[in-house]
Amino acid sequence: MKYFTLADFFYTPVLVITILLIAFIHKKKKTESNPAYQYYFAGLVIKLISAIIFLLIFTGYYGGGDTVDYLLCTINTSKLLSAEPQKWFEIFFNQVPWEVSMRYFDQFGGTLKYMWRGDDTRFVIKISSLFCTLGWRAFLPTTILVSAFSYLGVWKLYLFFTEYFPTLRKQMAIAVLFFPSLLFWGSGVMKDTYTFASAGWLVYNIYMVFFKKQSRVKNILLALFNIWIIISIKPYIFVALFPGIVVWALFERVKNIKNKVLAGLIMPLMIVFGFGITMVVFSTLSSSMGTYGNIDASIKKAQIVQEDLLREEQYGSNNYNIGKIDGSITGMIKVAPMAIIAGMYRPFLWEARNPVMLISGLENTFLLILTLYLLFKLKVIRFFQYIFSDPILLFSILFTVFFMFAVGMASANFGALVRYRIPALPFFVASVFIMLDKYKKNKEEGG
Repeated sequence: MKYFTLADFFYTPVLVITILLIAFIHKKKKTESNPAYQYYFAGLVIKLISAIIFLLIFTGYYGGGDTVDYLLCTINTSKLLSAEPQKWFEIFFNQVPWEVSMRYFDQFGGTLKYMWRGDDTRFVIKISSLFCTLGWRAFLPTTILVSAFSYLGVWKLYLFFTEYFPTLRKQMAIAVLFFPSLLFWGSGVMKDTYTFASAGWLVYNIYMVFFKKQSRVKNILLALFNIWIIISIKPYIFVALFPGIVVWALFERVKNIKNKVLAGLIMPLMIVFGFGITMVVFSTLSSSMGTYGNIDASIKKAQIVQEDLLREEQYGSNNYNIGKIDGSITGMIKVAPMAIIAGMYRPFLWEARNPVMLISGLENTFLLILTLYLLFKLKVIRFFQYIFSDPILLFSILFTVFFMFAVGMASANFGALVRYRIPALPFFVASVFIMLDKYKKNKEEGG
C-alpha cells in the first residue's frame, strides 16, 4: 500500500462514476444511429477494470516495475507544472537538454535518471503529467484517466472495422475491445497504451479523410497528433503501419475500377506510386524517427535489443531465441519465419512461467488453433484469394506480418514480446474473423 494515498481511495470512485456516467449517456445517444455503440460502455468498463488490475499487479504482486517508475516520475513532473510552469514547458518542448532538466526536480527529491534520459520514456512522462495533475497526483486516478483517454483511440479502431464489416460487430468487439492482452498491456501508464491507441485512431483518421471524406480538417489534425505520439514513443510502429495504409488506399481505388483490364494496367503504376509516397514520407520523417529512419541502423538496433533482452541476470530466463541476428539483411531473412511465428503465437502454453504469461499462452493457443482451422478450411489458394480480394484484409495482414516479424525478431524476452506486439494484435485477430466469415458465407452460397 506504500504507493497509494487518500486520493486513491476517495477520488478514484468519484472519477470512475463520472467517467462511466458520461460514457453511458454517450452510448444511449449514439446507439440509435449506430448499433456498434452497444459495446461502447462495456468496452470502457472492462478497460478501466483492466487498468486497475494492471496497476495492482505491478504494485502488489511485482512490487514495482515500469508503470510504477513512470508514475513516480509523472508525479514530480506534475508538481513542476504547478510550481514552475515555465520550466515544465521548457521540458515539454525540449528546449533544454535532458541532463539540465533533471535539476528542475531537485526541489521534489529528484527523478529517475534511467527513465528521464530516454526520449521515448520522457515523452510518456510529459504527456502523463497532464493526466496526473487532473488525477490529484495519485496512482489510481492517473492510471484511470490515461486508460479512459486511450479508449478513444481503441474505440475508433473498432468503429473502423465495423464500418467495413457491420455484420461482425461481436467478432470485432472481441478482436479490438475485449482481447485479454490488449486490455492488460494497453491500459496502464505505459508506452504501449499510448501507441496502441494512437495507431488505431490514426487508421480511423485516414479512413475518414480519404474514404468517408468527412470532418477532414479535424481528422487531418488528429492524424498528425497521432503520428506525433507514435513517432515520439515507438517510431517502428509507424514504419510498419504506413506502407500498409498506402497499399490499402491505392488498392481500394483500383478495386473500384469496373474495367478489369484497365485495373490490371493501372495496378503496376499504383505500386510504383505507392512505393514513391512511402519513400518520400520516410525520408521526410527520418530525422524524427532516429535509428528507425535508416535500414542499416534499424537492423543494428534490433541486434542490440535482442542481445540486451537475452541477459538473464537482468530479465530472467523467461526468454526465447530465434537465432542470432548478425546485422545483415540476409541474416534477417533467415530468422524471419521463426520471428513471425514468435510474434504471432509465442509464448506457447508450455512456455508460460508465471500467471501473466499463462494468460498470453492461453490466448496464443486459441489464435494458433483458429489459424490452423482457417488454413485447413481455405487451403493455400483461397487463403490468398481472400486477402488480395479485400483491401482491409490486405492492409491488416501486411501490417500484422511486417510488425510481428519486427517484434518477434528483436524482443527475445516474452515479457517484452507480449507488450510490443499489441498494436498489430487486433488487426491479426480481426483478419482471422473476417476470413472465417467469408468462408462461411461462400459455403452457404455453395462456393
